[in-house]
Amino acid sequence: MKTIDALKANTLAQQTELYIFSDGPSKGDEAKVQELRDYIVTITGFKKVHLRLQPENNRFENTSKANIQLTATHGRSIFMEDDIVTSPYFLEFMNTGLDRYESNKKVFSIGGYTRPISIPKNYAYDIYFSEVFCPWGLGTWKDRFDMCSTAIATWEPRFDKGLSSRLKYVGKDLARRYKSLCRPGLKNTDLMAKFDLVATVVMLQRQMYSVLPCQTMIENIGLDGSGLNCNANDERFIRQFDPDYRPEKFKDEAFLDPRIGREVYLQFSFTKCKGPLMRRFYLLVRSLNRAFAR
Repeated sequence: MKTIDALKANTLAQQTELYIFSDGPSKGDEAKVQELRDYIVTITGFKKVHLRLQPENNRFENTSKANIQLTATHGRSIFMEDDIVTSPYFLEFMNTGLDRYESNKKVFSIGGYTRPISIPKNYAYDIYFSEVFCPWGLGTWKDRFDMCSTAIATWEPRFDKGLSSRLKYVGKDLARRYKSLCRPGLKNTDLMAKFDLVATVVMLQRQMYSVLPCQTMIENIGLDGSGLNCNANDERFIRQFDPDYRPEKFKDEAFLDPRIGREVYLQFSFTKCKGPLMRRFYLLVRSLNRAFAR
């Protein structure tokens, strides 16, 4: 309900078609799913509301089919899970990004979430380009989504040392997680469960970026312990957004600002913030690793 209420408060809500995909119940959850479905039929405040009530419980397959259907129908989509609360300007930001970067083949997606990184004081824009895929509040196009679908369908689970080194330079945690994609017997559902990492790999291989706001425009309320994949005690995650933040200064040339790249590295490498001296040490080690890897 919080997710829908926040979306209804968006500036573009009444111009937006809302698709709701309700997964079928797992055993014992029939009453809860029915309660949810009784609620979603009452939703108003959007241009149109489309309900897709899935008969079976298969989160990864149903999520994939939802994205395939939306991008095939509209050529693009804005996808959110049910524990995302958005700022009033979220839909405006996403639509502006989808319009502005559709023909820019260096841009893979638009994301609504930004970790608590330090943006340089003299940085002149309200967005930046990231080498890491953002799954929380996601906007993308059919051709970009198809890249991930193809990667999953043709994935060969063998360890690529060069790719691992590139991931380690972006964030040590990404390289650690990459090892889980290299084990024998990997299934498509395993890859779908790690879609954000697969998408990051696709982006690195194709030298593409995600466009992110300099301040987060979503809050993940699943961080209260109810979410599936997030640690509520991880200080790298932002809990709240500024409801008055409205990105206006976009940049067209897609490239990674090295100062922001260093901040992203620290965020995707350590669960605890580092002091100034330790930051310098780890960034120096990062640079040396990059130099020796070439």
